[in-house]
Amino acid sequence: MPTNLYINNFDSSPEQRLIEDLIIESIKFYGRDFYYIPRKESGSFDQIYGEDPRKSFEEAHLIEMYIKNVEGFEGEGDLLGRFGLEIRDQTTLTVAIRRFEELLVGNSGLSAMGLTRPREGDLIF
Repeated sequence: MPTNLYINNFDSSPEQRLIEDLIIESIKFYGRDFYYIPRKESGSFDQIYGEDPRKSFEEAHLIEMYIKNVEGFEGEGDLLGRFGLEIRDQTTLTVAIRRFEELLVGNSGLSAMGLTRPREGDLIF
């Protein structure tokens, strides 16, 4: 069955904007408010641990996110191993690209950091 000639989601920017608005509205409706806390690097990278030991979390920004799935919170529990406590709980969150860009534009500190998306290692509370 051929596709509909009158609906083209790839070349029409008003339709793409409408779909993006619907996604943002559904995240606001079904999602939850979280605080996005970006990390600031101090510039001293530890080669052994593979991270910056003096990183800081100084500012929090409220943004809505959708909880996609939650794994590990129901059964396995935490493990106390030879090297300490191991916690394998994880969750997947979805944030709208335009809402994150609006957060960047509204905060000069985030835009100065050169962020285009949330990074690994940032905190979400």
